[in-house]
Amino acid sequence: MKKNYIYVLLYQFIIVVTPLFTTPYVSRVLGATNIGIDAYANSVVQIFLVFILLNVGVYGRKQIAEAEGQKELKTTFAGIYLMQLICGMLVSSVYVIFTWTVASYQMIFLIYGLMLLAYALDISWFFIGREQVKRIMMRNTIVRLLSIACIFLFVNDVDDLWVYVFINGAALLVGQLVTWSALLKDLGWIQFSFQAMKKHVAPMLLLSVIPCVSLLYTAVNKVILGNIAGATEVGYYNQAFKLYTICMGFVSALSTVIVPRMAMHYKKGNQAKFRQFVNFSIRYVSISTIPLTFGLIGIATIFVPLFLGDAFIPATAHVMLFAPCLFLAGVADILGLQILLITNQSKKYTLSIIIGSVVSFATNILVVRTWGGEGTVFSFLIANFVIVGLQLYFARKHYEFRYFLKIVAKYTLFSAIMLLAMLGMKTLLVGQSDVFILAYQLITGVYVYLLCLFLSKDPMLFQILYRKVGKKHAKT
Repeated sequence: MKKNYIYVLLYQFIIVVTPLFTTPYVSRVLGATNIGIDAYANSVVQIFLVFILLNVGVYGRKQIAEAEGQKELKTTFAGIYLMQLICGMLVSSVYVIFTWTVASYQMIFLIYGLMLLAYALDISWFFIGREQVKRIMMRNTIVRLLSIACIFLFVNDVDDLWVYVFINGAALLVGQLVTWSALLKDLGWIQFSFQAMKKHVAPMLLLSVIPCVSLLYTAVNKVILGNIAGATEVGYYNQAFKLYTICMGFVSALSTVIVPRMAMHYKKGNQAKFRQFVNFSIRYVSISTIPLTFGLIGIATIFVPLFLGDAFIPATAHVMLFAPCLFLAGVADILGLQILLITNQSKKYTLSIIIGSVVSFATNILVVRTWGGEGTVFSFLIANFVIVGLQLYFARKHYEFRYFLKIVAKYTLFSAIMLLAMLGMKTLLVGQSDVFILAYQLITGVYVYLLCLFLSKDPMLFQILYRKVGKKHAKT
């Protein structure tokens, strides 16, 4: 599992690092309005996309992890993917009709069809379920790096929005084709049948409610923002959201790797091992996302204009509001993906998403006209709070709430101290260049946070330093 986590982490590192180069470049070359058009079109495409994916990544990797023997493995894959393929064909047909009837940005929507095709072919869940992460991550990393090179080579002015969209869509499609070649090498000829698909229909449809309802506080809220406040405001929101997703990469890497192993232990009745994984995840998410939240708030006023350009200064407040969602989304990963789904409580997981999404949608409707993009971010934050609150209650039998509060309080205190040190450094360096101030803020923040961990003899820090399996620290 450690090797798989390293591979996922390296891939997430590529995902994090490459936007540090491309996002500032694309933001300046295409401008806020074009970025807003792309974000608006992408939001509409996401609405179609969820009906293709049906949350198959979550369901598929769990089922594949539990499959025993080559025959059962092939049958399980064939049944799940046939459902995905049928939905992909139906949704793609509807999307083609949509692109020919849409009045605005028709060319962009047509090119985005490549993304729908790519996700209809997505089978990464199979390799994740088999804990064979290296094989897909290495291939996808190469494809991603090539797409980054193409962006710098061919996206040169404001008229190249369609080129940018095409490169991203084509890269996704090529990555999926490469992944299929690896799967066919493993499984050989695959015989699809409706009989194999039948038992997966009901649970997949239940889980598909989650991404469909989640659209209310992601894509639909963004479409509403575009219709009310315009494409430029969507551009501010989208770039702030992009920074949020970049930071979330390292957090989601843990669930990607750990879920198949936790599903295996739970199926075998190894509750002690399952609980140990839960405790580890709580500590990991807290030690990483809480300082990330405080740190992002501390550097936002300098970082946003440096990273995105002065045209995106209005996105600074958006970034600050998104920051707490890093911790909340990390906790939701633990409670939802690692506990509720693995322990066969899909209905409770789905209910938490439904309630959170409805509350967020209603909040956005109320505040978007007054607050614009900041209101949409606020509604996203509200959704995360509601979802985490409900899941804390639903998953209460599989974790200790006192342990959770103790861990969160500890790292919140350390992160608050770190933030004060960063803001103090910013005050001391008034008059210096922004790059100089930002560098010293980051150095100060990392040093102070690590010092707090060291002085408190944090078990996870010492586990990393001494490369031990810190089982004895699982509940400290």
